[in-house]
Amino acid sequence: MDASKAARARQLGPHAPSELEEGTVVVLPSISFPSEELRKIIGIQHYEERLLCLLLLLANPRLRMLYITSVRVAEPIVDYYLSFLDDPAGSADRLFVMSLSDESPRALTEKVLEHPYAARRIRELATESPPAYILPFNVTPLETRLGEITGVSLYGCHPSLVALGSKSGSRKVATRAGVPVLPGAEDIYSLTALHETLEELRRRQPGLEAAVVKLNEGFSGQGNAIVDIRALGPQVVDSPTTFCAAEESWATFGPKLEAGGAIAEALVREQGLQSPSVQMRILPDGSKEIISTHDQLLGGPDDQVYLGCRFPASERYRRMIQEHARNIAEVLGAEGVIGSFAMDFIVTAHGDVYLSEINLRMGGTTHPFLMTRFATRGHYEEATGRLVTDRGPRCYVATDNLKSRAYVGLDPSAVVDRVREQGLAFHRGTQSGILLHLLGALRGYGKLGATCVGESSAEAEELYRALVRLLGEMSSLASQDRASPRRG
Repeated sequence: MDASKAARARQLGPHAPSELEEGTVVVLPSISFPSEELRKIIGIQHYEERLLCLLLLLANPRLRMLYITSVRVAEPIVDYYLSFLDDPAGSADRLFVMSLSDESPRALTEKVLEHPYAARRIRELATESPPAYILPFNVTPLETRLGEITGVSLYGCHPSLVALGSKSGSRKVATRAGVPVLPGAEDIYSLTALHETLEELRRRQPGLEAAVVKLNEGFSGQGNAIVDIRALGPQVVDSPTTFCAAEESWATFGPKLEAGGAIAEALVREQGLQSPSVQMRILPDGSKEIISTHDQLLGGPDDQVYLGCRFPASERYRRMIQEHARNIAEVLGAEGVIGSFAMDFIVTAHGDVYLSEINLRMGGTTHPFLMTRFATRGHYEEATGRLVTDRGPRCYVATDNLKSRAYVGLDPSAVVDRVREQGLAFHRGTQSGILLHLLGALRGYGKLGATCVGESSAEAEELYRALVRLLGEMSSLASQDRASPRRG
């Protein structure tokens, strides 16, 4: 390992925080992306709750945890997560929750840096109970600065390497690893270059209907645009285009492309198309581990927007995507990448596999898997692709996008209680049932998340349908109650 890579390894610490035998974990669920991108996500400030699954690490009585949020997490929501532990009260004594009371759609880390008390508190807890790690959602110069100020190691990809996980970087890393990518081009920094790329795609593939343009730093499909290349105009802005984020247009999308770059590649439209993902991590000693595989649930224009996932990924292609993921991890590891990350793939009905993108950070599949693994006390078997528990393998379906205007005003505690009353809640004895998350977004935004765990995919799907029915019944009753004349 060269000197620069060794320095990064020292900064990021020798272990993953989830493997600490004792010490302090500082959970920093900051989605550190530009504010204009964060505003696209409904209830974004509550997405910091998704990593509350890490509270289950407090099952280890020698660990302490500081969990930082922009807005206060209601006590019943914290209690909900602690209820999955053998000693909720003892675990609560080792949990410190800090809210900055700032709802602005900015990165949480930026807010922490504006509050000297927050950095001081991190330093104090780390000093009182070493070793300590900051566990961020993703690492940017903001997180690096916080690590420097507090003297606490970070666990995640160093900012100097993040470009390897951009859309352009993903295509180049895949090519180095011998993993196929779709026809197209990367490092596009002008609308003229984009138009030339689309013209070349049309020339090389006469039957191609459309191409997808992806901003280098877009996430969850919100930075994607679909261009109908059959009607490609004299300039790309004159061409029929569907933006995956409703508020985007060429007037806003073009400057982002010119500032941060983009890729353009052929859009595959066919029945049976799948988009699985592989989650991995690289430890500072260079060892590489596959954490899980999923089939992604996509929606929006041409299924470009992430909505949720199913576990495990189909056996039809699981081994192939795991092999591709390991080859990509070898390239990333050689560059000095450390931490958890994910790779998304496209699998055609004929079995052709292409890399879609690399995300050098946590993602939408991180918290469902961790919550299920911690709640079941199970472990992932790479050879079989299963999450194995002492009651047998478990499957699940998960989403962050259970949302409806009718859900606005529902009380999170009431939903938790109703799920339990109906016998739908996760039960340790059966190691099946519904695990809820994103509960803080329910009352104000009509949005929540769920991971539905079953012995089979069919059981998991039925639990999901039962939850949707229950939410519909609760919202209908709430609507009737609001509409009823009040006396007194």
